[in-house]
Amino acid sequence: MELEARLRAFAAFARRRSFSAAARELHISQPAVSKHIADVERETGVKLVERRPRGGELTPAGEFLANHVLRAQALLAQAVRGVGDFRHRATGSLTIVASGVPATYLLPEVVVAFQRAHPDVRVSIVPGASAQTMDALRSHRAELGVVGGFAAAPEIEAEPLVEEEVVVVGPPELTGRKISRQDAEAATWISPYEGSATRAAVEAAWADAGIVPSHRLELPNWESVKLAVARGHGLAGCSQFTVERELREGSLALVRLRGWKVRRTISIVRHREAALTPSASEFVAMLHARWGRGAESAPTLRRPLGTTPSSRVAPAPRRAGRRPRRSGPPRTSARR
Repeated sequence: MELEARLRAFAAFARRRSFSAAARELHISQPAVSKHIADVERETGVKLVERRPRGGELTPAGEFLANHVLRAQALLAQAVRGVGDFRHRATGSLTIVASGVPATYLLPEVVVAFQRAHPDVRVSIVPGASAQTMDALRSHRAELGVVGGFAAAPEIEAEPLVEEEVVVVGPPELTGRKISRQDAEAATWISPYEGSATRAAVEAAWADAGIVPSHRLELPNWESVKLAVARGHGLAGCSQFTVERELREGSLALVRLRGWKVRRTISIVRHREAALTPSASEFVAMLHARWGRGAESAPTLRRPLGTTPSSRVAPAPRRAGRRPRRSGPPRTSARR
């Protein structure tokens, strides 16, 4: 019990990086927190905290121990929440971390269906970049993750969910236009925040196609990106799921760019050593039923006449009696 109290005090300090804040969390005095940490240092024989006039900082040994203690606490809390799933009526909570596109466009309808089937299970979607998703799984703050552009890690297990295409979109007046590499470089490219997996895929595609954009604009999220593109401020590379509605309604247009071929897999990820609770297992099954192979998952893209259904766009044939569209860089109203 003494070791448990000492480690709880150390864990509270590691979370808060403050003796006083750790004391408030544990409802004990600040000197008690300091004594518990000193006892752990004495037992381990290494210094864990560099004390300062105001608070303190973890030493490298302290960071190492904090990583394990915080993960152990999170794993125990997850086990307590998950054991309730084994009752006849599922209860408890399920936390899912997801990168931008899955969090906004794939998960919500599955969460709604799951909550209808299991109203006593509290489901939380925590949005974040793919790297943050991996950190949440490693520390057991979440049971599942859904990400695009998954980077393999030894302790993380991934299973493919759905393949998506990253397409180039522009304002409606560009419908049916084919642009060259030079046109693409002259246009303003609009993208979301740094850390977006889709943005990384677009930038990799630029490198593959030899495109060096002259003008770039960064906006805070995909909705603002789509709005800016629809108003004629530039082009964007977007997941097909992100622009499905806008392409259907005609507020955005697919733009044909020679050599553009970008596909990636959205995956369900989990910690390899953590057994899924029944709620998590059922949620995974519902995700596959909605978005997996065999499901009517991928939106049908409104392609200009003459394009192929594959991700590489073929030139559009000319119709008899119809004047060809003028080639050239897309007009944008963004400041250069």
